[in-house]
Amino acid sequence: MRTASFKLAALYALIFGVSVAALAAVVYVIATAALDSQMRTRIVFEATELSREYGAGGLDQMLAAIHKRQRGRLAGGLDYTVYDSHADRLFGTLPLSAFVTGWSERTGPPDGDEPAGEVEHLAVYSVALGKGDRLMIVDDIGRVRKLGRVIMTTFGSALALMITLAAVGGIALSIGFLGRVDAITRTAEAIIGGNIHRRIPMRGTADDLDRLAATLNRMLDRITTLMDSVRLVSNDIAHDLRTPLGRLRHTLDEARHTAVTMADYEKAVDRAIGESDAILETFAALLRIAQIESGSRRAGFRAVDLSALVTSIGQTFAPVAEDEGRSLSFRADPGIGIEGDRELLTQMLANLIENAIGHTGAGARIAVTLSTGHNGPVLTVADNGPGIPPAERGNVLKRFYRLEQSRTTPGSGLGLSLVAAIAELHGAAVALEDNAPGLRVVLQFPVRQSAAVRAGSAHADAVSGTDPGNAPAFGAD
Repeated sequence: MRTASFKLAALYALIFGVSVAALAAVVYVIATAALDSQMRTRIVFEATELSREYGAGGLDQMLAAIHKRQRGRLAGGLDYTVYDSHADRLFGTLPLSAFVTGWSERTGPPDGDEPAGEVEHLAVYSVALGKGDRLMIVDDIGRVRKLGRVIMTTFGSALALMITLAAVGGIALSIGFLGRVDAITRTAEAIIGGNIHRRIPMRGTADDLDRLAATLNRMLDRITTLMDSVRLVSNDIAHDLRTPLGRLRHTLDEARHTAVTMADYEKAVDRAIGESDAILETFAALLRIAQIESGSRRAGFRAVDLSALVTSIGQTFAPVAEDEGRSLSFRADPGIGIEGDRELLTQMLANLIENAIGHTGAGARIAVTLSTGHNGPVLTVADNGPGIPPAERGNVLKRFYRLEQSRTTPGSGLGLSLVAAIAELHGAAVALEDNAPGLRVVLQFPVRQSAAVRAGSAHADAVSGTDPGNAPAFGAD
């Protein structure tokens, strides 16, 4: 009975009980008042009619009318009492002392309709006729009061039944509700105890508790994923930073034992600084990924002209690619914008282009395109290099993961991890596809992230300094 569900059921029962009691009072007052008014209107009308008979033919004609009414009297009809000017009772049973002009009430012995021990309640309407004659018309107002008691008894029985059903229903509801809450509690206790993969059972009823359980299970899945990610990052840091730290220690130890000139020491220090910078860059990238995954940068989202951004970065990297013996072309449909972080989007695209430049051979072609798809803006970075085996495409987005052929090239294996984190922050899906030959990275931004940009936004296409319409097309688009 201490459960919230039982208390809620009890509260609703109390509110409903008060409502029933108020309704009973209103019905009682209205019904009894209506019947009393109807009865009194009938008596007054009857007194008026008999007074008219008296005025037309005197006492004898009025008595004849009363006798006629009595012969046709139905159960529950009116009673009449008539006195003449000499105080002689000509009709009826009421004593003359009951005569009070207008309305009065009297009690008398039961007439057979009242329960044992109760008296009869009468309403008396008295009229003074001409020449000292008197007329009294009587009706039993106890019937109205009996009806009122019936109304209150009926509502009382309904109220008692309702309270009983509410109590039983509240207990049943609390038992069912408590069982499901206990399941959530046991799951939470199991997770606290270390069973992170435990989940809240669902009944498949799609009710509020099922939706709550589904939401909590998704939250637990996300927490588990993050914990696994932290665990993997810790392992990756331990393994992948051991090599540069080992090289750093070896450089310093070698300098201590073999360096004999200042030039030898300077050479060793330069190598040590280079290794330290690489380690610091790795930690900076890890911190940046953690900051992005926390979602704190989402608060600073603004409208970003993605078309202008792609054009600007393409113009910046085209000479770099040419110096490395590659060609870079870019094409962006005008007027495409999204809500996002311009700095992070710049870094994401720059990482993709740098990755393509660094992992393709001389003469490779790299194409960057931005277009509007059916489901929102689509950004593609494609090359005709060696590509990535299908079995490895899901792994390269993980931190520190590097293909065997890439281990001899500079880098920490965090570039594509940073791309994946930025894409997830912006709600974009990342897909690595075969460009036949080469790799095509496709980022599908959602429609809800799209933002209108000025139709006249700066936009230019360039293909390694040539006409964009002549951009090399390779692979399946």
